[in-house]
Amino acid sequence: MGGPKALAQVLLLSTIVCTSTLIAATSTTRSSRTYENRTTNNATAPNTTYQGTCRPVNLKDVTSTISDAVDTLTGKLSCDRGNGTSLPQDKSRMLEQNLRRIVESTLNVFFNLGTNQSESNVLDIFGVLDSLSLGNHSDPQFIRLWFSIKMAPLLPYVDKNFLSQLSSQNFSCSSFQELIKGMSDELVTAVRVDRRLIYTDFIKVYLFRKNSPDPGCTANVEGSEEWLLTNFGEFSSFASLEDLKKINNNFSATEVVEHLSPNQKAELILDPDSSALDNETIVRDVFSSLTESPDEEQLDQFFETFCRLAMQVNA
Repeated sequence: MGGPKALAQVLLLSTIVCTSTLIAATSTTRSSRTYENRTTNNATAPNTTYQGTCRPVNLKDVTSTISDAVDTLTGKLSCDRGNGTSLPQDKSRMLEQNLRRIVESTLNVFFNLGTNQSESNVLDIFGVLDSLSLGNHSDPQFIRLWFSIKMAPLLPYVDKNFLSQLSSQNFSCSSFQELIKGMSDELVTAVRVDRRLIYTDFIKVYLFRKNSPDPGCTANVEGSEEWLLTNFGEFSSFASLEDLKKINNNFSATEVVEHLSPNQKAELILDPDSSALDNETIVRDVFSSLTESPDEEQLDQFFETFCRLAMQVNA
């Protein structure tokens, strides 16, 4: 019934259950003995204070061990999906969420127990970049899984060095775009994320690469709007209009006015290539988007940038 594979799974599950039961029983016994010992000690020496000796623990090694175990299971999950032998989608997604919770919990314990631990090397301790070797960089499904489990919980700790290494990875455009989607989705709940740094040291560097099969990642998208949203996501406001035009020679800012930041709109109005100042439709679209925005500061940001750029042009 089910063959050797099913039997192996049953045996594994039985081992886990037995181990859990043994641990629980051992913990109960130890707790009982500890209580009895403390009761006896309190009776004979009520004024003494218990002073236990804590075993030294290398928190980094323990954390790395747990992270390595997550990597192994993530690799297994990814491999099964690639071979078409994975679990049903709902169960597979549940396992993915459970693995992510392990990383999040381990990170929480790491910083709570290691009060003197620096945030600068936490990405190395968790082996975030090393775990990319678990799968194919060109496979967007693997990259989505890797980001969800390994990188998303540590997104607030990324720095220039990490992002520089990330931008040099051999991602396909589809994989890169999957990363941008994951990062953008994560910003909804993530705190302390340096969005500008992610743009300047990862997105911009990657898209400006000339040694990739599709520089600027323009081949698998249609039109300026899809290109902007797919390759920049929630980070598009940090790009200058000049950057966007250099990365994609066919980029048309007038097609995506509603997606431009106030600074980009100011650049558009003064951009000689767009001839916006001579185009009543463009000017109307820009100011309509600014005045209709619920963010009242957008108009101030626009005029501040507009005045600064106008002074530079006149100078």
